[in-house]
Amino acid sequence: MNLLGCLVAFAAMALAYLSSRNQRALARPLGRGARLAAGVLTVVALACWVVGETTLPGIFSTLTALMLGAVAFPYVLWLLKPADAKKAR
Repeated sequence: MNLLGCLVAFAAMALAYLSSRNQRALARPLGRGARLAAGVLTVVALACWVVGETTLPGIFSTLTALMLGAVAFPYVLWLLKPADAKKAR
């Protein structure tokens, strides 16, 4: 359950990032549906972590996985599509 919780938390943060106005991966940010899906996936990640652990460690593990996803996802996109690639066009 812990691995599933991590994967769902990373997917939630990816959708949250791609629906943000400040994202640089897409020409236009994703809509409200993506933000809603990110919220639902966050709750699913919390449920996975609480089932795998107990309540309080599950909550903190979920928050840690969400923070890791929020920090790592923009850097992964930057490695795949550097900021200079936009200027080269």
